[in-house]
Amino acid sequence: MISVYGSSGRLAASLIFTFVSVFVLCEYVIYYPVILRCSWPHIETVNSHLPLRALFLSDTHLLGAIKGHWLDKLRREWQMERAFQTSLWLLNPEIVFILGDVFDEGKWSSSQDWEDDVRRFKRIFRHPSDTELVVLIGNHDIGFHNEMTKQKLERFEKVFNVTSARILTIKGVNFLLVNSVALHGDHCPICQRVEKELHKLSHALNCSIQSEQHYDQCKNTESFASTAPVLLQHYPLYRVSDAMCTGIDAAPLDERYQLFQERYDVISKNASKKLLWWFKPRLILSGHTHHGCEVLHENLYPEISIPSFSWRNRNNPSFILGTFSRSDIRLSKCFLPEERTVLALYCSSCLIIALITLSHIKMFRRSLHLPNSLLVKHKTL
Repeated sequence: MISVYGSSGRLAASLIFTFVSVFVLCEYVIYYPVILRCSWPHIETVNSHLPLRALFLSDTHLLGAIKGHWLDKLRREWQMERAFQTSLWLLNPEIVFILGDVFDEGKWSSSQDWEDDVRRFKRIFRHPSDTELVVLIGNHDIGFHNEMTKQKLERFEKVFNVTSARILTIKGVNFLLVNSVALHGDHCPICQRVEKELHKLSHALNCSIQSEQHYDQCKNTESFASTAPVLLQHYPLYRVSDAMCTGIDAAPLDERYQLFQERYDVISKNASKKLLWWFKPRLILSGHTHHGCEVLHENLYPEISIPSFSWRNRNNPSFILGTFSRSDIRLSKCFLPEERTVLALYCSSCLIIALITLSHIKMFRRSLHLPNSLLVKHKTL
């Protein structure tokens, strides 16, 4: 009997160790081999100028106090934290851009809830001092156009040190950062201010590119690197639908042919034309749809929509790795572990543990039954 109980104890210890190992694999280790498959696109070094390495992600949608269940928060935030921290450690980007919808309930949050959301964001997306983090504005951060207020906008801008329109230049590469929620075109005070600032930036950038600072119309303008910008914003430029989008992270077929609504799913035709006409960007990166897509506007301007970084919105989140120089851009997409893979590992492990446990219980009962039957035979004798 002692040997039976001893073997049961060893089995229990082995099963607990197995379950803990599976847990550590699924919640921590799995991110390393998956992200190790990703690599930075290569660009030739020109005149000893090293290219810029930038990481782009979108639509993290940190859950808030109103609609977010605590268990859902815990699960999704842990996944994003592990994915982000592992990516930083393995890939070491120089700068990270998050293209809006950082929060899920920023448009509704009270001051106290907002402070809690910001605290959790800073914990999840903490980064070393030599990596810059730039956050753009999304509709869930300050509300759709009709929900956007000066107070919500200023609250976001203060926390993340951003403005609704600016050009950030790093290693000779211009990034145009735009609050696309304010591109509604209805002459609201915020919209007017953003459009005025964009027009001013366009004029200054064109003066820098054409080297016309000595002309009267370019006097006293801000100077930028003489290259076309990379346009970054939350909403995509206008397109009819996602019908032309392909790939494993494109919208599902039942959603792909649904017509987009201007100023809700994408910015308006007019706003899109203005941005393309004013800035002639060499690349546009956007988010909002939660799905991947590549579009070529006017046969000149490529746009890539970046899928959501949250497993709450899709089974296979991803981010973009970009290598930039003054004259070249190379991009690659990095997929994170699929949630169904993690669930399959958990389910199969639990099934195996359950089968082994049931088998051992049967053996244990049989071992108890044998002495009893011998005792009965001995008494009959």
